[in-house]
Amino acid sequence: MELVPWERLPIIRPMIGLSSGLGPLLPLFPRSWLNRLETHVLPQGFEKVPSSDQIRSEWSHIRTAFLKQSHYSDLYISPPGKDGATAVKSSLKRTGPMGLLTDLKAEFFNVFEDPAPECRAWEESVGSNPGTRADDLARAREHGKRIGGLAVDAVPWNSLDVVISLDLCVPRRILKQHPHILWVYFPSDPGTPTAKASRRRPPEGFDVSLSHSHRRFPVRPGLGKKAVEFPYSFQSSFSWDLIWPSDSRRAGVMVENQTFARLEPRDRRRLEAFGPIRVPRGSVDEVAGGLRSSKYYLRLGGGPLTGNGQIEAVMSGALALGDPQTFVQRSLFTPATIAPTLKQAMDKIARWERSPELYRKDRKEQLTIAEFVCFRRPACHLLSLYRKKRGRQT
Repeated sequence: MELVPWERLPIIRPMIGLSSGLGPLLPLFPRSWLNRLETHVLPQGFEKVPSSDQIRSEWSHIRTAFLKQSHYSDLYISPPGKDGATAVKSSLKRTGPMGLLTDLKAEFFNVFEDPAPECRAWEESVGSNPGTRADDLARAREHGKRIGGLAVDAVPWNSLDVVISLDLCVPRRILKQHPHILWVYFPSDPGTPTAKASRRRPPEGFDVSLSHSHRRFPVRPGLGKKAVEFPYSFQSSFSWDLIWPSDSRRAGVMVENQTFARLEPRDRRRLEAFGPIRVPRGSVDEVAGGLRSSKYYLRLGGGPLTGNGQIEAVMSGALALGDPQTFVQRSLFTPATIAPTLKQAMDKIARWERSPELYRKDRKEQLTIAEFVCFRRPACHLLSLYRKKRGRQT
């Protein structure tokens, strides 16, 4: 590619590929340049990764399981043996990495905390107030007892090829007993000491660690050879189509919670010109239904978010716009969907409402990027690590 000044990138071409020769230099780039890359430049390997359908086909032969400890107050709580759609709908809060259950056909296991010391690593993310920490831990464990689960030793390990463990669900004694399995560590909280260390090296006994993030260019912090850039909301549009029916009469705006709280009554009335205003509240089913009915998703102002709600919005079929500076990860924004102010957002929505063809084009571009960083690339990378381990064992 011919290098051009950063400020001219969106003028010459809305999205351009990054020269492979620049890859090793990315860790040296200023943060402002990296932020620009995240919204204006196609990720490396964009053209080489297989399609979503091909990835699902290749994963269909791999016996996969996803485990979480019962005290974790998010995600799924269904018993073993349920289909992916049923498990996802049982979630306490978020859709989360539902692509594991729907696209990769992983079986879900909600397990009790094992007494092995390493299985207490989840405590790193429970409260920082010494005065309430003991109560917080006790409350979490009591929650786990109410939810119920399965003893870790009761999981049918011999029938599995890949096991993805949210936090350290599986004690080392089991890891050592089943060396044929690709053991994958998935932190529920990327800010804990264990999670941060795993970006360079997986926890003892594990083969792979997942980053809990979805950057186009995963540098600063970088990842080791056994780490995969992998979002908490690992999913695809297929995941949504399998569980929640789409509404062909989409209208209105799903407004992110912090953004909605900041809107004045007159601003809400102005947004209502484009249809109903919705807020992501209620059960997983209720939020999903709202997203499936919304044409747009808007986020302006407030503290920085990881972007899981934005992933859900894009995969559900909405066009997500807003201010990239309010996100920790900006990868799902495209030049067409950047709107730092309410006026800019409304001007863009008005233009899309006048031109359905432009709306379809810009939505397709955003969805294509989202499918790559939130499903195709991470699933393909994990698949290659599985094949590498199997190759060493044959």
